[in-house]
Amino acid sequence: MSGFDRIIGRVSALVDGAAAIFLAIITALTFLAVLLRYVFNVPFPGSFDVSRLLLGVAIFWGIAAAAWRNEHIKVDLFWQILPARAQKAVDLFSDILFAGFVFTFAWMLFRQVEKVRGSGLTTFEMGIPVWPFTAVAWLGILFCALVLAARVLRSLAALVAPAGDARP
Repeated sequence: MSGFDRIIGRVSALVDGAAAIFLAIITALTFLAVLLRYVFNVPFPGSFDVSRLLLGVAIFWGIAAAAWRNEHIKVDLFWQILPARAQKAVDLFSDILFAGFVFTFAWMLFRQVEKVRGSGLTTFEMGIPVWPFTAVAWLGILFCALVLAARVLRSLAALVAPAGDARP
């Protein structure tokens, strides 16, 4: 594995770990809310709002790791019957298209962070500002965009590499 792949792999592992931490926090909040409500008959205000916001954050961070490992949903009915060089070209095209969408999404989400911050939007029960959650979600999708740019570079290198030297 090249140094480039190792660096991006480490970044992807870091992003994947962050997504796992966000999901663990959501799980703990939900467990604690249920425990307090049904065992001790005490409400846990704000747990639903925070869990809902963290779920969006976890999804955006998880997309980056899935994109690097090529574990996202795809349909490859025609790809399977193509020759290896055509498969590489299709992979490159799909990586460029995916990266384009994600870069556009990251740019639009950054604009949304600015709007939410400027609006002063807060959660209903606890009055927690929403913009930090949106900003952390934006960082996750930004990592996804950077990882996809790395995938495009890797796919481009695989397309131009000699047949015996190609990497998956």
